[in-house]
Amino acid sequence: MTTDGTITLRSAARSHTGLVRKNNQDSGYAGPNFLLIADGMGGHAGGDVASAITVARLAELDRETGGEDALEILRTSILDANDRICRGVAEQPELAGMGTTVTALLRAPGNRFALAHIGDSRGYVYRDGELHAVTHDHTFVQMLVDEGRITAEEADTHPQRSVVMKVLGDVGTSPDLDLSLREAHVGDRWLLCSDGLTGFADIGDITRVLAEVADPDEACRQLIDLALAGGGADNVTVVIGDVIEGTVETAQGKSVGSVHLNPQYATIGTRPDGDAATAQHDFANTDIPTDTVPLQTVTDAGSGDSGQEPTAEVPAGSVRTLTEDETEDAAESDEDDEPEDVEKRSYLGWIIAAVVIIALAVAGFFAYNYINNHYYLTNENGQVTLYRGLDTTLGPIELSRLEDTTDIQVDSLNSFSQDRLRSSIQADSREEADRIIDNLRREAESAGTVSGNAEDATAPSDPAPSPPNGQSAEPSDAITQESQ
Repeated sequence: MTTDGTITLRSAARSHTGLVRKNNQDSGYAGPNFLLIADGMGGHAGGDVASAITVARLAELDRETGGEDALEILRTSILDANDRICRGVAEQPELAGMGTTVTALLRAPGNRFALAHIGDSRGYVYRDGELHAVTHDHTFVQMLVDEGRITAEEADTHPQRSVVMKVLGDVGTSPDLDLSLREAHVGDRWLLCSDGLTGFADIGDITRVLAEVADPDEACRQLIDLALAGGGADNVTVVIGDVIEGTVETAQGKSVGSVHLNPQYATIGTRPDGDAATAQHDFANTDIPTDTVPLQTVTDAGSGDSGQEPTAEVPAGSVRTLTEDETEDAAESDEDDEPEDVEKRSYLGWIIAAVVIIALAVAGFFAYNYINNHYYLTNENGQVTLYRGLDTTLGPIELSRLEDTTDIQVDSLNSFSQDRLRSSIQADSREEADRIIDNLRREAESAGTVSGNAEDATAPSDPAPSPPNGQSAEPSDAITQESQ
């Protein structure tokens, strides 16, 4: 229901490293006026740092009234967090390439919320017995769905479902945020979460917990349990805010995940004077909507519009015709400088060629190293099978080889794990792959169907045919990728 009185958020947040990852790259925040989820990426390049920087900067909004410009305040604050991440990379080059998703909800006047979103974390609102999606994934598979090339069901198990097209951070491009105003109704329950929840828990189970568990903190705990029961192969962070009339007992917000575990990250990238308001942004002006955006169902989430950089034009009258004397003087100057210019151009050509060759060699090395250290698990002849490489081909070239055939029968696993194996479960190292296998084996053993003779699982010495490849298009312009 709507109200003319003051509203606030009765909120809670929880975060878990998961069952496979070594560190938590998620950060989250829940307060009476502000909710935030940030899923860091970059692996050892500092995804945990990027998310912590972002939440540390944006959590300040929970103490601000917002005013009529709540959406503009939210936008500029996120851009300032982006600046801090980039300055952090300048201070510590080993963090190059770090980035993070952002989904943020800020209370605004007039019983509304300002919503900002970039990446593949998600925002939902549970209202009147139905769960509605309020964000649109900035991922490769969502782009394929939008273009009608695959269905939403196919996207859930697509091998490239974790490829993110837009993020905040050191990614060589200006943040392209989805910004909107949303109605706030007393009784609404808002959910912000990382893909560690939506990637491993059924949306029906998520809706059930939101509907049946009244306490926000207990609901967060049960949602994380759902993700862990579904495999827990990623960090999972959940933020819940219930819209109530009046005020809450405590106005103290709560931060979770990397920003809580690593408070020292909050100072990375800050200016010496500590005045974030003086930060200058080189971003194009973003059109901010003034009308409130209506809710959309879970299966019909809206997407933000992508802006384009302005095209430079030659000012009128800037080109003129040289006089005869000027032409002769220019010709004489060209003759005097010609030998030196030719020599400079010759050296420049060799330098460019050398740079290109070195870049290709470096790219080839990293590509080979990535493929050689990447693994995936799939269903082959009813058994969980491990391959090294990528689950695809490059023309006639197969980019994977059989590494190991386990003793785990696929039909002994739950339906969710079987669906994941059908599209392949990715791992960035053999150690991570072994942890996933151990988790699957424990799941199968709980059903009493795994054979006790592990020695039957042997790897052949000769390369074997790679598993079937997906037929969907490969991403060509993805910013970054999170391993599942």
